[in-house]
Amino acid sequence: MMMSVNQERRLARRQKRGQRRVEDILRTAGEIFVEQGYDHATTQMIAQRADVSAGSLYQFFPNKEAIAMAFVEQSVQRLQCLYDEHILVPKALELPLPRFIDHYIDALIAFNQNNPGYFSLMQSATLSPQLISAMQGQRQEISVRIMRVVQAFAPGSTPEQCEVLAVVSYRVFLALLPVILQADEQRKQIFIKELKTILFRYFAPLQER
Repeated sequence: MMMSVNQERRLARRQKRGQRRVEDILRTAGEIFVEQGYDHATTQMIAQRADVSAGSLYQFFPNKEAIAMAFVEQSVQRLQCLYDEHILVPKALELPLPRFIDHYIDALIAFNQNNPGYFSLMQSATLSPQLISAMQGQRQEISVRIMRVVQAFAPGSTPEQCEVLAVVSYRVFLALLPVILQADEQRKQIFIKELKTILFRYFAPLQER
C-alpha cells in the first residue's frame, strides 16, 4: 500500500529529527569521553547532557559501547574526508614542505578540537575487544592516508622506510596532541610551532636524497 504525500512528509520529518538526535547524542558522548574518560562515562550522563530521555537514547543505542562504536565510525569518516578533500589534494601536496606542514598540522589540530572524544577513546586502556577491533580497522584506513603523505614528501624512501617515517611522525603528533588540546591559547600556539619544527627537521633531509 502506497503512502500518501502527507505520510511521506511526516516520515521524512521523523527521520530528520532522529538524525539530529543521533548527532546530538554522539556529540555529547565525545564531550563526556573527554571530561570523564570512557571508563567513567555512562549512558545516563550522555542522555542528560544531550537532553534526551534514557528511553529515547536506547531507541538508537543499546549501550555505551554502541555509542562509542558509532562515535568512532563517524569521527573516522570525517577524518577520511579531511584527508581526501583537504590534505591529499594536488594543491596541498604541491606546497613547499614548511607550508604543507602548517596546512597539515593545523587541519589535524582543528579536527581534534572539533571532534572531542576521539583522542580520548584512542588512549583508553579498558576498551572491549570488539571496540578495540573496530578502532583498529578504522585506524588502518587513516594509516593508508598517512603513508601517502609520507611518500609525497620522502620520494626517495622505500616502502619500509616510509612505514617507519609514518609511525614515528604520527607518534610524535600523538605525544604532543594532549598537551596542545589542554593548553591555553598562547601556550597552544607555542606547542604547535614546536611540533611543526620537529616534523620539518625530520622530513627536510629526506627531500634531498
